[in-house]
Amino acid sequence: MLTFTNPEHDQASLNRRESLLHHLQYPLAAPDSELRDDRNRYEFDQQRMDYLSGGIILGTDTVMQGRLQLTRAFQENRARNSGHSGVILSGDSTLGKTTTAKRLMRWVLQEYEKQVPGWRALQHVPVMYVEVPPNSSGKALLKEMCAFFGLSVLTRDSMADLRAKVVAAIRRARTQLIVVDELHNLSAGKAVGLGETVDVLKGLHNDVAATFLYCGIDVTNSSLMSGPRGQQLKSRFTVLELTRYNWGNPEHQKAWKSLVRSFEKELQLRDHPAGTLKGEEQYLWQRTGGSIGSLGRLLTGAAIDVIQNGVEPEVLDRPRLDAYRLDRTAEEHYQRVRTRLSGRGTTAMEKVMSL
Repeated sequence: MLTFTNPEHDQASLNRRESLLHHLQYPLAAPDSELRDDRNRYEFDQQRMDYLSGGIILGTDTVMQGRLQLTRAFQENRARNSGHSGVILSGDSTLGKTTTAKRLMRWVLQEYEKQVPGWRALQHVPVMYVEVPPNSSGKALLKEMCAFFGLSVLTRDSMADLRAKVVAAIRRARTQLIVVDELHNLSAGKAVGLGETVDVLKGLHNDVAATFLYCGIDVTNSSLMSGPRGQQLKSRFTVLELTRYNWGNPEHQKAWKSLVRSFEKELQLRDHPAGTLKGEEQYLWQRTGGSIGSLGRLLTGAAIDVIQNGVEPEVLDRPRLDAYRLDRTAEEHYQRVRTRLSGRGTTAMEKVMSL
């Protein structure tokens, strides 16, 4: 049976003001344990699957590092009127950049509410999120920002007109954090569009008092960081590199085991207490290539399969995890692991370490 999108979750879009604030203020909660009886089984299962699909929030080391770097950026920017500091989240896909950004946005909003409890009545928008369109131009990015605030865009509007609208909206909303995601789309665009868009962002750094958080794939090695414009970014932004967990690194291995256990605590399966997968951490690393995004998809996806198909007992084991297909990058990594483990001449651990 297909499970379609819940219409009650239409407020999940990040790139519009109302839906972003709703998503950050009202995260999906774990299901009510009172619904566990057979009379409410269907509703309970639906809530469990919704929570597994988008409600799990883990306090990872990356999130903690992001908080630290943003705290420092906010401190540095508090009295500046130009050259604002910021943070860049850079790394491969499936490493949790956007997920980390969402958690940081929620944290900033919570901190803002402590200091300005009446921000809703004042119509403040403490956090903002936009995605860089593919092959972006400066005008296209400004239109995305206008769309976030619900501003009208006229066909005759010049880039200067759009910039004036965006700056006024950000100032009026007292926006503190601006997240610009999919930053790698700039590098994929034309050289003219790249320079134009970077200039727009640079101008906004001087026009508004907000702190910027950039997210993108391999940003530090992209053309975005080259030339005079790139040098300015590198001199003002702290880079937080998201990397895959390396099983051969004792610290990474310890953190990976802790991450697996943290996910287990949130799986909502009747017969799967935390610690059930103890001893399977290396297998999970092999399956996912050390990617937190792939690990989350494997565990939550397999758990949803168990719930939706009425599997008994409700527990994840290796056969059920093996049956769940992941993204191509993770599957290719696992195939390489299996190929090397089937070879001869070295121990199984040495083969894994050589990957």
